[in-house]
Amino acid sequence: MKIINVGLIGYGKMGKIFAKEIKRKKNFILKKIMSRKNPNNNLLSIKKFFNEKDIDVFIITSPTWTHFQYLRYAYAANKDIIIEKPIVENLDQFKKLLTLNKKFKKKILIHHNDLLNFEKNKVLEKFGKFNNLKKINMIYGNHEHYNSYKKPFFDWLPHPLAIITNCFGKPKKFKILKYEKLKIKNKIIEHLDLSFTLKKFEVFLNFSNNLNKPSKKIIFYENKKKKIYDGYLKKNQRTVKILLEKYCNSKYINDLNTNIDTYKLLFKIEKKLLKHI
Repeated sequence: MKIINVGLIGYGKMGKIFAKEIKRKKNFILKKIMSRKNPNNNLLSIKKFFNEKDIDVFIITSPTWTHFQYLRYAYAANKDIIIEKPIVENLDQFKKLLTLNKKFKKKILIHHNDLLNFEKNKVLEKFGKFNNLKKINMIYGNHEHYNSYKKPFFDWLPHPLAIITNCFGKPKKFKILKYEKLKIKNKIIEHLDLSFTLKKFEVFLNFSNNLNKPSKKIIFYENKKKKIYDGYLKKNQRTVKILLEKYCNSKYINDLNTNIDTYKLLFKIEKKLLKHI
C-alpha cells in the first residue's frame, strides 16, 4: 500500500474536514499544515513549505484570494494538487493558470462537491440521457449571509456550472433573468436567476443566500413528468471522502482541463452582473 504524504494549506472549515477525512485513511499521512493564522508564515516559510521533498500532494483549502499564489508554488514544485473551488478569483489569474497547466503532468483535482455527488449517484444513468427533456430547473441556496463572502454567487456558482458544462453540455448562451444584491450592515444578500440555452433544452438556475431552509435540487421536466435529484441528502455529504478515493484510483486526472468551460462561464456571468447592477 502506497503511503501518500499530504501538505494541507488552510485550516478553516474545509481544512478541518479534509484533515479529519485524511486521518480516517490508512494510506494518507497529514505531514504538514500551513495556515495563514500562523504569524510565522512569512514568504520564506511559505516557499519552504512548498519545497518539502517528502510531500506528495498539496491540498489547498485557504480563501480563494490566496489560491493563485499557492497554485503557482504547487505547480513549480511539480506535485499533485487538490483544491477547493472557486479555483481562482478572476479571469486574468485563470488565463495565467491555463498557461502553467499546459505542461503539467501531475494530478490536479477540484473539489466540485455537487459534481462528485452527481457522478457518484449516477444521476445521468438514473434519469436517462435527456432525449425527451423539456427543461431542467436547478435550485441552489442557503441562509448564509453571515459569512465573509463579498460575492456569494461567485462561491456558489461553480457547483451548478460544473454540472451543466460536464453533464448537460456547453451552453450556447445564457441570460440574467433577475439579480438583486443588498448590503445590510456587513451582510451581503444576493438573489440570482439565470437561464442557459443548450442544444436540446434550457436550464434555469435560481440562487439565493437568504433562504429559510437549505435547498439544492435539480428538477428534470419531461413532458408532464418530473424527476427530482436532492443534493442535500445526508448520503451526499461525504464528498471529501469521494475526492480522496478518486485521487487514489486515478493514474492521471486534470480537473482544470475538464472545467475550462465551467470557469469561462463563471467569469462571463460575473462580467455581465457587474454591468447589470
